[in-house]
Amino acid sequence: MASLNTLQETIGHYFADMSLLNRALRHASLNVDDDNEALEFLGDRVLGLAISQTLVARYPSEPEGALSRRLSQLVSGKTCAKVAKAWNIAAVLKTDSGIQNRTKLPDAILADACEAILGAVFLDAGFDKAYAVINTHWADLLDAQEDVPIDGKTALQEYLAKRGHDFPTYEIIEQSGAAHAPHFIVATKSALGTAQGEGKSRKKAEQAAALDLLIRLKKEYGE
Repeated sequence: MASLNTLQETIGHYFADMSLLNRALRHASLNVDDDNEALEFLGDRVLGLAISQTLVARYPSEPEGALSRRLSQLVSGKTCAKVAKAWNIAAVLKTDSGIQNRTKLPDAILADACEAILGAVFLDAGFDKAYAVINTHWADLLDAQEDVPIDGKTALQEYLAKRGHDFPTYEIIEQSGAAHAPHFIVATKSALGTAQGEGKSRKKAEQAAALDLLIRLKKEYGE
């Protein structure tokens, strides 16, 4: 298919085993045995290792906490969805009709497919090739990350405390996905407002919710 050729050209890898790419593009909503969840699980780890290696090389003197915050931002669902859109994954991703008929695919589905493709590249050609693909497509994102990203939960707590308010609370409002690839939606509540965040762990979802609320509060109330 020409569209798959275009995707491979964009990614920078032509598959020796096309079944891996095809599987990476089959969303779990299809209810088939060979969907992309296992590849997504693998790709998440490959991405994390590749970005970790790059960060240690770039910032050899930074403490672990700072490196962890950089890593968290670069492997987040938001970042993976951004890469997926640049790859135009939506044009070739296979989902059930209910999802396919939407005006646009949810970022979470695009992010998962991006990771699944990285897992497929790893199985097809090994870590060095996957590392090269990741370094190519995350290069601008790495360059743009000059400052260490803030810890959303800590920053939100400090923002509220300065204004005499209690710390925010967090609650899981939805948990879905297979055991090896869970997806969490968490709500955070404070005296000044509420927000939701999504992530592959409760911790990541809480961070996303906290950061979203913090950004909105700063826009509304200022520093």
